[in-house]
Amino acid sequence: MSVLFGKRTKKRKSSERSQEPASDPQPVNVDQTEGNYVKHTTFASLKLPQPLIASLKTLKINKPSRIQSLSIPPILLGSHLFGLASTGSGKTLAFALPILTTLSNDPYGVYCVVLSPTRELSKQINEQISIVGSPYNIRSELIVGGGDMVRQSVGVGRKPHFIVGTPGRVRDILGQGDVRLKGCRYLVLDEADRLLSDRLNSGFGEDVMEIRRRCGEGRRCQVLAFSATGGPKVMGMVEALVGGERVVRIGGDVEEKGGASEGEESEEEGAAEKKKKTNKKVDEDGEDQPTKKAKATAKKQAAIPAGLKQQYIFMPHALRDAYLVTCLQKMVWNGGVKADGEEEEGSGWTLKEESDDEGSGLAKSAVVFVGTCERAAHMEGTLRELGIDCVALHSLLSQDRRDAALGKFKSQRVRILIATDIASRGLDIPSVALVLNSELPRKASDYIHRVGRTARAGRRGTAVSLVGEEDISLVHACEALSGRSLQKNEDIKDKDVLKLLGSVAKASRLTKVRLDEVGFGKLVKKKEQRKEKDRKIRDKLIQKMSKDKKMKRKKKEEREKEGKGKG
Repeated sequence: MSVLFGKRTKKRKSSERSQEPASDPQPVNVDQTEGNYVKHTTFASLKLPQPLIASLKTLKINKPSRIQSLSIPPILLGSHLFGLASTGSGKTLAFALPILTTLSNDPYGVYCVVLSPTRELSKQINEQISIVGSPYNIRSELIVGGGDMVRQSVGVGRKPHFIVGTPGRVRDILGQGDVRLKGCRYLVLDEADRLLSDRLNSGFGEDVMEIRRRCGEGRRCQVLAFSATGGPKVMGMVEALVGGERVVRIGGDVEEKGGASEGEESEEEGAAEKKKKTNKKVDEDGEDQPTKKAKATAKKQAAIPAGLKQQYIFMPHALRDAYLVTCLQKMVWNGGVKADGEEEEGSGWTLKEESDDEGSGLAKSAVVFVGTCERAAHMEGTLRELGIDCVALHSLLSQDRRDAALGKFKSQRVRILIATDIASRGLDIPSVALVLNSELPRKASDYIHRVGRTARAGRRGTAVSLVGEEDISLVHACEALSGRSLQKNEDIKDKDVLKLLGSVAKASRLTKVRLDEVGFGKLVKKKEQRKEKDRKIRDKLIQKMSKDKKMKRKKKEEREKEGKGKG
């Protein structure tokens, strides 16, 4: 089997290929999958081929995670799937392993397209697929914005087994070349809630629909959607994507999260949230039909890893930066200070007594989430003025600078990453022990993805959010979705913040001057203009599609009337 993906052999005739099932294959329902879960304690019991199992062992992955154990059987049976699982639970391998298993049956042309909302996540997925699939010599092409379109077009023209990328660039590349996806067997949507729910804001939805239309023109294409958050709205979009065919929804604890992924919760659901017992009904098809109690408990279990400690710090809005710097001083090993803890003049740091012991309970590295690109650039400059070595990750950086920043952070050459929400989804950096929310996101589902950057794969981690008076409702929304209350942080004292207030204010002023000097404000303005232009284009496209649908419906009704008249 391992030789199938070496040198390319003569393509088989269509008549020699295994016939696709005429009807939608019978999926495994949730009860069966849950029942089998305890048996799948090894990859061998999941019927994965030995070369894949050996590859996993070299990576020190010896047994499947829960989402992998639940997902692999229905995928191998040919079912469309919507998988919900907490961040860091192994969702990438949950779809990569069964796809690599079936790839040996027909290793010709583009076999799978994997879409994700960010360049960094796409790159990570591409690397993981290439590593795990190395025994089969698979070819995977990364297609994301910021890269050379000519090189990417040439790469896709070579018909790799996997195309991994962001929806917009993948659609552009497919539209330019002669590559057809009629033989594509799988379409994977990682972070499906972002790709589908935010279609009016991100523009991903139309790109995803167009790519789906191109996939499997000559054969049935399985759609596999995964996310850490989602509900009936996302599930409905996945069902629409497969043309009404049945979609298996799996994910154990997260199965019935419902509309809470949007940070919305009714009073009735909020009351049910306090109850811990669940009752389930089973419909005629054997599918679980939870009661309101079950839904509330599922929300409790769904959102965040068990090893994550959530905390908040209530503070005045005007002192947000000073509180953030104090958190880094007290909670990150060495506080991020350069040169083994040496202070820079005027920095205000007094960390020498804390920086000698790496095992003191301080985080080795931390991700600081901010709301905008401007805020990310400002905080990066402020921290550097204070002698703290850090890197920023946001959409106004070139792709090379984004890759360089992420590379430095992953290798721990830099311990602090200042990032917008482009880093909140999917990125797997095991060393992250602390997440700091400089400000809470507007949507509770984004909070879940942010804090999921720590406490991954059974590890422990801490998430601390800075909360002002205007953020109280956001805190309640985050608590409702995660099912757990945020605890007050007792380690950060007001007196420590006051000591740093002057140096932080000075560093902030210097940073603003330097950003103005390099014309950062102009970059922000251009970005806003570009977003507004894109929004208008999307609005026109949506209006046109709506008009076309009405015309088609009208013509269909007219044909039906003519047919009845002739009859």
